[in-house]
Amino acid sequence: MNKEQFEAIIKEVNEAKCDSVHAVEVECDLFYEANPKMVKKGMNVDKHRWYEISTCVYLIGEWYLGVCGVSDLFSESMGYDDCNVETNAFEMEQVQSVTYIQKKDKP
Repeated sequence: MNKEQFEAIIKEVNEAKCDSVHAVEVECDLFYEANPKMVKKGMNVDKHRWYEISTCVYLIGEWYLGVCGVSDLFSESMGYDDCNVETNAFEMEQVQSVTYIQKKDKP
């Protein structure tokens, strides 16, 4: 996988105008054939009354691909296409972060 192939995947996903982040895996051949590995899901969550938008991050070769779109529905009577939100793909980079947990005393 080279950079041009990765950029072709981004273009394919954006032009496909999928109605959910889940549909990208089925509707985009280049994406599927690249054997992406999901490394993070549920980032940058934006909750609406009937649905949720979030970003999924995939590792493809040595590059990270972000796919943002509808990721969850809260109404059984609607489908992803009812939300009128198209997925958006973009390159991402991995950033190291620090977190803290409570220190446990030794017995």
